[in-house]
Amino acid sequence: MLEVSIMPEIPEMETYKNYLQMSVLGKRIVGTEITRARSTNVPTDEFVRWVQDTSIEQVLRYGKYLILALSSGKALCAHMMLDGRMYYEVAGEPVELPGRSHIRLKFADHSILHFCDLRLGYLKLLESSQVDAIKEGLGLDPLDSEFSLAAFLKILSGKRGMIKPLLMDQKNISGIGNAYANEILFAAGILPERKTPTLTDGEKERLYGVIPDLLQQGIAKGGYIEEPFAPWDKLSGGMIPHFKVYDRTGQPCLQCGEPIKQNIVGGRNAYYCLTCQH
Repeated sequence: MLEVSIMPEIPEMETYKNYLQMSVLGKRIVGTEITRARSTNVPTDEFVRWVQDTSIEQVLRYGKYLILALSSGKALCAHMMLDGRMYYEVAGEPVELPGRSHIRLKFADHSILHFCDLRLGYLKLLESSQVDAIKEGLGLDPLDSEFSLAAFLKILSGKRGMIKPLLMDQKNISGIGNAYANEILFAAGILPERKTPTLTDGEKERLYGVIPDLLQQGIAKGGYIEEPFAPWDKLSGGMIPHFKVYDRTGQPCLQCGEPIKQNIVGGRNAYYCLTCQH
């Protein structure tokens, strides 16, 4: 088991995106139930009215955000924050919700998309211009084509703080959280508390190369959320056995055998190997 509260990062949200494209794309919403009004940004009756009889035309991801574009021209913006999960209920199949269902989108084929445990997370109803505004407040998505070495070096330029909090700052880079920041730094051989100005050109280039590679690996393995998205989901959580340092305090490093250390860096748990990282 991983840390009690985990926030989906790029691989987990990309996995959700891929599954949503498989399961709800083009489907018409015939009903909406909201049991936690604070999980949306508009009054419940208004949310229900605008969503009713629209279909999901497109599913996009930017950083940790998912955008469900509706046929009405509006969009639903989902952010899971800590502990938020999605579950797709298929008519006639057993239901194993990962938590309390706070928002339910019901489709014409009797399937249901549940948004569960949205304590801090939400599903907002937005205009297209508001979606653009969200992107403008975020850093580059590291899987976007615009995330070049030059762009990455520009992000690092002038920064004086520790490298791990920098990677997790959504205004710098959008979508990296605590788990993958730890794994990225281990793969790059860089300690999480290293001050950014101390990184050599070679370390910066190595770090840049590791970021998309590690995130793509996470996507291919299904991320680290253990709860399945649907009854047929056999992929989710597949990244957990492949973590080298995250949540492995005291266990032997898989490269050198020395015990993995844990410390608080920038207010979050950092996991690292003193032999393999410098």
